[in-house]
Amino acid sequence: MSVSVKVGPKFQVVIPQKIRRKVPLHPQKKVLVEEINGVIFIFPRPSSFAEFMAGLGKDVWKGIDPKAHVKREREGWK
Repeated sequence: MSVSVKVGPKFQVVIPQKIRRKVPLHPQKKVLVEEINGVIFIFPRPSSFAEFMAGLGKDVWKGIDPKAHVKREREGWK
């Protein structure tokens, strides 16, 4: 969803209600602001970064035995 908003004189931006309803934001809650290749992204700040990151990349190991994989890697060191 794309909504046009103005940047205020203090570089403040109001997040439109349509978007606020879809995102778990509340007054005084912190957000992360990131710039990537000239594009600004605003993310709700997770309460725990460890919980937020848990499980990322789990699909990479589907169908692979991790112990066998590590054993093959270590054999390549010799």
